[in-house]
Amino acid sequence: MRRCSRFFHSDALLGPKTRILAFAPGAPGAMSAVLAPIVASLGALESADGAIQTEPFLAACRLVLPVFDKLGVAFAAAKSDVSGNIERLAKRAPDHAALFDICRAEMAAGTQASDAGCCKGLLWLKRFLEFAANLLEGLAAEPRTAPLKEVAHGAYATTLKPYHGWLASSAFAVVLQFPPSREAFVNSLNGDYENMTEVARRLRPTLERVHKFLKENGLHDESKV
Repeated sequence: MRRCSRFFHSDALLGPKTRILAFAPGAPGAMSAVLAPIVASLGALESADGAIQTEPFLAACRLVLPVFDKLGVAFAAAKSDVSGNIERLAKRAPDHAALFDICRAEMAAGTQASDAGCCKGLLWLKRFLEFAANLLEGLAAEPRTAPLKEVAHGAYATTLKPYHGWLASSAFAVVLQFPPSREAFVNSLNGDYENMTEVARRLRPTLERVHKFLKENGLHDESKV
């Protein structure tokens, strides 16, 4: 049985609606075809009673995957782990319209600690989304001169590294040595600093709710992998 995706472990590794505008790639003020759909999707995650809806949440997560593509082939394993955890949760979506009900079902069955379960999948998905949010926010922060490698190291240190053991952290350290240049990565997103900031801003409240739910239910496993 495949264990929970954690990156380089032993088995793998809306408020207001956004108007999508058409600009020539790289033109001043251009909106990123990668980032703008993420921003739009993050405004429609909650049901009428305020619950995070499973399908919209997972759809938004899928839209984040191309950000990992822009980081180059070295991040392919990270993208695979994120995608794997998304699809693990997606298998339970037809039976659970509310995201947290998936975890509640595992808790009721006593399987919440399984490395192959959705509770662990949601935990690691949250951590990788936090990494992506910190990365984008860090790049958009003034004076916007820090190398991508430096920003990526900082994002990793605050989101994933605390839960990586020696093997996983060593593997990730190698990956972080080979990112594209800051200019190449930013240009691949059309220089859209506004939506880099907006993706992070809109993601954080949802990730904080996920974090709170996991902590309150004893599902925030802090052991290193």
